[in-house]
Amino acid sequence: MNDEAIYRSLAADLTRYATALAGPDEAADIVATVVTRTLARRGGLAGLREPRPYLMRAVLNEVRSRHRTRTRRPLVTLAEGGDPAVWEEPDLVLELVEDLPPRQRAAAFLVYWQGCTPTEAADLMGCRPGTVRRYLHLARRKLEEALRE
Repeated sequence: MNDEAIYRSLAADLTRYATALAGPDEAADIVATVVTRTLARRGGLAGLREPRPYLMRAVLNEVRSRHRTRTRRPLVTLAEGGDPAVWEEPDLVLELVEDLPPRQRAAAFLVYWQGCTPTEAADLMGCRPGTVRRYLHLARRKLEEALRE
């Protein structure tokens, strides 16, 4: 299989994964960054033994990197004013899930939305199944606490 065929077979899954982790605004850019880096550094996608797990881990790592960068930068506040109807509050649960750390969000997406087992999710995330179960536990606990408030 050549690079283009591999990319075409994985692009939709990678984009869905990146969307779940970073949101729709950044997903395409994250996937493009990961694929471009892989093509430049590894000599192509065809040279990877197992491209899907490698690229899924790379997407997670890119999201984590961007998350770290974002938390180091001061937040820019929007100017007051304008029509308040434009700034409707998003669904509470979705907002809480978006606030989870990237690894917990990744585990939740892979297990609850993609139907992966913890073992399959661990392979894609580059960790052990017990670690995935721990991320899921932490995510559920954080969501339960936030919903009680």
